Amino acid sequence: AVLGMSSVAEPEASTTSSDAAAASADSSGDVNVAAGDRQKMYGNELDLPETYVMCGRCKTAYALQADDLGTKGKGRRIECTVCSHSWYQTRDRLFTLNDEHELIPAPEHHLDRVASNIAADRQPSFTGDSKLYVGNLDFYTTAEELREAFAEKGEVGDVNIITGDDGRSRGFAFVTMMTDEDGKKAEELDGEEVGGRNLVVRPPNN
Repeated sequence: AVLGMSSVAEPEASTTSSDAAAASADSSGDVNVAAGDRQKMYGNELDLPETYVMCGRCKTAYALQADDLGTKGKGRRIECTVCSHSWYQTRDRLFTLNDEHELIPAPEHHLDRVASNIAADRQPSFTGDSKLYVGNLDFYTTAEELREAFAEKGEVGDVNIITGDDGRSRGFAFVTMMTDEDGKKAEELDGEEVGGRNLVVRPPNN
């Protein structure tokens, strides 16, 4: 997900109070303003980098390069703009994209789920209590099509279409509903048509 991230300067713990004040002042423009604004431009005015960070609370990913974290110390404290979680990010702990993944704009359902979780005093990354097996899928059925179908029965936390090594659908998925009650209602979709095929919907075997 490519979203804005605000960066907050934080000097290394070993610095003295005078050094800390200087580091904070020196990096206020470089980190708080310049790096934060640049991060928001990735994927638009600027090409996406091959590195990213991920919020440990809501699992939102952010495109970020090592030099976005400033030049002083080992890194900087950064804040997730989705759930407001902050953490100290070091330059040597950035994730690197592989050929099978790409950064995309965070979908509205992800942002809505995180907001709903925070409002309900749940963990921001919570995806639901009721996981269901969904079989007999058309190979071209998308996660969004499944999400729309299951959303008619309740709040959908997660949709995961299982794919093979070639990236193609294997014809089944797992859909997680936010509550057990929604999960029971979603089982009513068993036999319903999606993408020209009748779904098989049931609790998973394990």
